[in-house]
Amino acid sequence: MIDSNSKKQYFARIAEGDKSAFDVFFKHYYPKLIKFAQIYVDSVQQAEDVVADVLTNVLINRKRVFALDHFESYLYFSVKNKSITSIKRQQRENPFIFDSNEFILNSMAVADPHDLLVGVELQDQVNQITQQFPPKRKMVFQLIREEGFTYRQVAELMNISERTVEVHLKLAVKELREGIEIFLGDGRSAKITQKAPAKH
Repeated sequence: MIDSNSKKQYFARIAEGDKSAFDVFFKHYYPKLIKFAQIYVDSVQQAEDVVADVLTNVLINRKRVFALDHFESYLYFSVKNKSITSIKRQQRENPFIFDSNEFILNSMAVADPHDLLVGVELQDQVNQITQQFPPKRKMVFQLIREEGFTYRQVAELMNISERTVEVHLKLAVKELREGIEIFLGDGRSAKITQKAPAKH
């Protein structure tokens, strides 16, 4: 059982990869998060899927998320955001049967292999740039751009002002833009223009 006095201790242990501490954390929070997700989604199964996604992400990013000033708020914000995303996806998919795997395969079949390669290289470059951000800037960027949090939610989680969140995000976007421009100008742009002309 996790009480208010032992929370930070458990969180620190989980951040370092302590499986037994995560098991205790899971048993304590899982049923609460399921009930919370059911406020938004239509079924227990959908709630379980949402919470499973959130907890998987928490475990993967444990060193970052368990260091947040308001980790519990992060959990509930994540479940709320993931629930809303799940509902929107369900609404899009309901009007017709849509095989996403077939769509992806068809897209890859018609796409230029060179374009696909450039896209992969560019994503790798973006990942490299974001990994070099200062810790707070990196966290702001990930919470807003990758996890869909609002400025206000991030400000509450990190115990900073919304203005500070905005500044961190602007700096992150600026560094990304400059890094991508350098990447594209470092021989990649030449490769793009050297594609064979289309046959008529």
